[in-house]
Order: sequence, then C-alpha cells, then structure tokens
Amino acid sequence: MVVPLGLVDRPLEQRRETLTITLGGAAGHVGVIGAPRTGKSTMLRSIVTGIALTHTPLEAHFYVLDFGGGTFTPFRDLPHVASVTGRSEPDVVRRTVAEVTALVNAREQYFRDKGIDTVETYRARRKPGDPSGVDDGYGDIFLVVDGWTTLRNEFDDVEPQIQALAGRGLTFGLHVMLATGRWMDVRSQMKDAIGTRLELRLGDALDSEVDRKVAQQVPTDRPGRGLTPGKHHFLSALPRVDGDASPRTLGDGVSDLVQTVASAWDGPPGPKLRLLPELVTLDEVRAQAGPEETRVLLGVDEAALAPLALDVDANPHVVLLGDSGSGKSSFLRGVVSEVMRTRTPKQAQFVALDYRRALLGEIPQEYLNTYVTSHDDAVAQLKGLAEYLRTRMPGPDVTPAELRARSWWTGAEVFVLVDDYDLVATSAGNPLQALAPLFAQASDVGLHVIVTRRVGGASRALYDPVLQPMRDLAAPVVLLSGSPDEGALIGRLKARVTVPGRATIVTREAGAQVAQLAWVPPQHP
Repeated sequence: MVVPLGLVDRPLEQRRETLTITLGGAAGHVGVIGAPRTGKSTMLRSIVTGIALTHTPLEAHFYVLDFGGGTFTPFRDLPHVASVTGRSEPDVVRRTVAEVTALVNAREQYFRDKGIDTVETYRARRKPGDPSGVDDGYGDIFLVVDGWTTLRNEFDDVEPQIQALAGRGLTFGLHVMLATGRWMDVRSQMKDAIGTRLELRLGDALDSEVDRKVAQQVPTDRPGRGLTPGKHHFLSALPRVDGDASPRTLGDGVSDLVQTVASAWDGPPGPKLRLLPELVTLDEVRAQAGPEETRVLLGVDEAALAPLALDVDANPHVVLLGDSGSGKSSFLRGVVSEVMRTRTPKQAQFVALDYRRALLGEIPQEYLNTYVTSHDDAVAQLKGLAEYLRTRMPGPDVTPAELRARSWWTGAEVFVLVDDYDLVATSAGNPLQALAPLFAQASDVGLHVIVTRRVGGASRALYDPVLQPMRDLAAPVVLLSGSPDEGALIGRLKARVTVPGRATIVTREAGAQVAQLAWVPPQHP
C-alpha cells in the first residue's frame, strides 16, 4: 500500500520527487512527530486523504480518535470512515477501540478457519461481495489517533489496548497512525512497533531521531516541513484536491475533497461504527438472546453488541458499585426477573435487605422468602438463614456422584439481595457477616449474595469482612457511574461518570467488559 504524501527536496540531485510512504510489512504503523502548530493534524489528514484517493471504501476503513481540535470532523462523510470521535465523547472513544479490538480478534479466527497465513494472502484472495471468495467484510483497518498525549492523560485505560493492537495488528491488516509532540510521549514498546516515522519541526532539535543538526535547519514558520529518515527535507501536501494551495481556505478544500470522493464512489460505503445503546430493555435483550438462554441476562456487551449473561452457578456472588441514579435498583429488578424466568419458586427464593424499600412489591410472594427493612430484623433473619444453610453442608457419607449432582439436599436456592449495602453495614454491625463463612461453599449449599452500594467510600468498604471474602473468591464486580476521585477500585480500574446503566463488568473468565445493563422499570413507580 503506497500512499502519496508530499514533496521531497533532493538538492544534490537538483530535483524534487513525490514523498510516498509504503504501509507494508513492519512499516504498517505510522507516527507523525512535531512541535505545536507544525502541521501534525494536517499531515495525518493528508495520509488519510492519500489512502482514500487510492483505495476504495471496500479496501480501507478508518476509525479516528480526534484529540487535535476537531480537524477530522468533516471526514465523517467520507465513505471510507467508520467513525470520528474525540474527548467530548469518552464512551465512543472506548467503544471505537473495543470495536477495532473485536475486528482484529474476529479476523484472527477467520484467518485460522480459512487457512490464511498472512494479510497479503488475504488481500490477494479477497473478493468483496463474492460469497465464493475470501472476505470478512473489511479491508485494511486504520486506527488514527490525533493527539497521543491527550489519549495517555485522559484515557489511560485505552492506551494499553491500542499498544496491544499495535503489537499484533499488522499480521491482520490493522494499522495504527498517531500524531504527538515528541517520541518521549510514546512508550518504548509502542514506539518500537511504529515502522514509518515522519518528523516535522521539533520543539527541541535534540529530540530528533533523524539528525539533530539537520533538524535545526527545518524552518520554524513553515507548517508541513520536516525530515525524511534519509535526512532530506520534505513538504507535506494539504488534504485537498481543488488545486488551491492556500492553507487559509483548507476548510473549504477538505469539504470539497470529501464531497468529491463521496460522489465518485457509487458502491456501498464502508461499515460504520456500531454504538452501544444508551438504553436497552430486558425484553430486547431476551429477544436477541433467544429462549434457549438459561443464564441470567444482564444487558448488551460492548465488544460484540451481543447479549451479556452471567452464570450464577459458576459465579454465585456479585458486587455492584454505583452512585445514585446509575441503575443499581434496576439491576436488582433485572436479576429478580431473570431468576424467575429460569427457575420456579421451588427452585429459587429471595431474601431482600432493602432499607429504602426500592424493591417493595417487585418480588412476587411465591418467590419472596423474606423482606427485611431494618437492622435488627436483618440480624435475626440472616442468622437463621446461616443456620439453615449449614444443614446443607455435605457430610462424610455423601458420594462423589451426589457431590457432582448436588443431590444430597432438596429445596430452593437462596438469593440474598442487598440494596444500598452502605446502609446495611454500619457501626452497629453487619448482618451479612453471619453468611460470610458460607461464601466459599455457596455452590454446595445453594447460596447467592448480590450486593449493591454507592461508589463513595467503596475503596475502603471493599476490604470489610463481607466484601473482602467475595473479592477473594473472584466474585464478578459491576462498576456503574461514579466519581473517579474514589481512586482505583478493582485493580487499576476507576469509576467514571457515564450514562445510567453503562457498566464495566469484571469477571474471572473475561476480565473487564463494558456493557449497557438492561433497564427494568419498577412495577410500582
């Protein structure tokens, strides 16, 4: 893939030639380095323009993270561009990276299934729209990051994901293109993956990786001027095709470019970014999952935009953290509804600790064992429940077959729902401590504990005598909207302010997943 980019001056040969970059092999990733106002964003746009002019929307697809002031906004209408987003849309930024990651993962599996050894083989065999050919629906994929420093500072959870993509992406036709002020802003592992390096004028010539002395000769008042790896001066082209070389009218030129390319292409546009919905109902998730799903449906997973389900047999406990209005009670209503969908009253019973009565009337009487609204009542009820569950512990006469089938006792599984755990665990005591010794044997005795609490104070509360054992058992943690000032809650993961129901779910099997939890309205608003 050869991309025209500008002009190179070769004074000893008394000629100028076209500056081109070849995005093949180890040179597939691109880094544009330069001081402020030297034309980094313009050069990135010129690279995108060069690819769009020489490749069809079936051959090249762009996902743009624009932290450079919105200069890529007009490119949204290019048929090659899947999305353009920036710092004002943090959820879309993360969704973009999740989509690209999912595409690379899917292509890796596709290559394995089709016996494709390299992306060059894929390009040669690909026949878009031909069912008999090789085609996963995408050509070469370009992840463009204009403003790498901003990404590092404001999206520190995204940077390692892009770094991982850069490490494996070239094998599957993914190219990362970034612009930043200096190489020191790029981690060494990421820098080593970038094979095509374009150096504009630097703030300090000592940072040059081409030649420090020659870098001092790059004019300070000429945006777009820089050095090739061969120490030749170059001038980057403007991203326009209207014949006007004035930077002052570049906005009009870009608009004309986009319109020209779009009108010249009469085929289907490239795939667009699929966004996670801000509201999805449980009925919609169930319809997508189908009646054969026996796990507890939670919502829609961001990576695949597919139903996200939890196996409560393998993960009997759940901890949810979220501030007021983030969707805690809706999550509990959803769990109640899903348990009732998959189990009869003889198979499941609920014990609800609901001091604020958010679940009042939400659990049918045939499923409701106990509804607790006060501390003293909670202490008495959970103490009695713990004593009852101990009778289910397997004795020495239980056979291995009975252990596997869990057939040495009969009765309903018990789901303990705790809304606003911070009201339950107080200086007066924590009623749930009576159940804590049974957490590890929960699968044997049919115990499930689902706890919700606010984010404020969670960094300390997660180490209390109830939540700490749940975390030690790798219980799934659901993190809803909350203040990041609380600090790291799960590993290095912090809460962030987002729309109601938008969650980061951390499980032992899948790690951290972003999802939109299903909205379940109250039956008695």
